[in-house]
Amino acid sequence: MKHYNLLIFLLVAATAAAQSKPPAKPSATVSYTVSLGGQADGNIPAATFKKIIDSALTVRDNKGNRYPVTRFRINYTFASYYTDSETQQKKTFKDFRASDFYDTDLLSDTWRGSIRDNAKAGDEVILNNIIIRLKDGKKLMVGNWRGVLK
Repeated sequence: MKHYNLLIFLLVAATAAAQSKPPAKPSATVSYTVSLGGQADGNIPAATFKKIIDSALTVRDNKGNRYPVTRFRINYTFASYYTDSETQQKKTFKDFRASDFYDTDLLSDTWRGSIRDNAKAGDEVILNNIIIRLKDGKKLMVGNWRGVLK
């Protein structure tokens, strides 16, 4: 009986070993780069930013493939000024505007016009919640684009 148990064990072990798959190769990591008007994020002169604001938001992978943008959000922070009614001193505070855009890779005409008229050094622009459509139709959220105007 011992021999039969040993024989069955060896047959099961041999069958399992024959059916095991080799370890899967690690898949190549895909990274995505977001640009606006061909400009990577970072410190950008206000004059340059005013020129590229009419451009489409572009997302490419590390192989150079371009993906359509289906959604994004703009967060725009800028300095505003007011005169204190009691002290008559001019004071500064940070103001913030945000908006979501769907089924487009461009800012609206209103946003682009406002930025062209008002962008100045010290403003900060963040384009985030960027959703792209992959080749298989699935959607993916990718990184942000951040510009600090100088």
